Amino acid sequence: MTLPRSLIGSFVVVLSLGLTGCIGAMQTTAHEPVGVSGLTPTQEDRDAGVVGISSGFDLKTYQLIAIDRFAVADPEVKDEEDKKLVATMPVLLQSELVRQLRATGLFVKVVNLSETEFKPGSERALRLEGTITRLAPGSRALRYWVGFGAGRSKAQAEMRFVDAQSGQVVMVTADRRVAAYGVFGGDSEDHLKESFGDMARDLAKFLARLAKGEAPKAKE
Repeated sequence: MTLPRSLIGSFVVVLSLGLTGCIGAMQTTAHEPVGVSGLTPTQEDRDAGVVGISSGFDLKTYQLIAIDRFAVADPEVKDEEDKKLVATMPVLLQSELVRQLRATGLFVKVVNLSETEFKPGSERALRLEGTITRLAPGSRALRYWVGFGAGRSKAQAEMRFVDAQSGQVVMVTADRRVAAYGVFGGDSEDHLKESFGDMARDLAKFLARLAKGEAPKAKE
């Protein structure tokens, strides 16, 4: 008996999802983002989550951006595997931000501060720093056996764009992601990798729109 191609294709998709355990992460409302220097991320944006922008800030005037490694605050650390995620996710987020921002071509230079020392010079420069305020791996068993949102992985990053010369915070953002269930419950590490990767990709989209003069815009 020959199986229809559509059925074979569906089986391949399900099998691949079962192996990776990921079928997407959803952007949701940031939980109690913290303001900095009088700026609080409250304006919704379809890519960046929520943002707060200083009056007069013009992204196009900056030639360089230096990206720091984010700290982790209040992680749900239960075991050694969770401690590993606390150590690895900031590295992943930093590298993804560097990669995505280089791809935009918005800046003459994008610096990874974990690899290169940076001192403000004559060019206008931004420093991107922040905190991972939610790093919850969740429970694969709950995702598989219970469902209905139980055990889902959650991630939130709050970012600060600082004028390197003056030290003034010129923009803040907060982005929160909740992972999909995944086939067979999915793998928590893969869920978090996807969430932080999506944050970096979508922040780059937001900055590209901002550089064109577009204002933050909520999802329709």
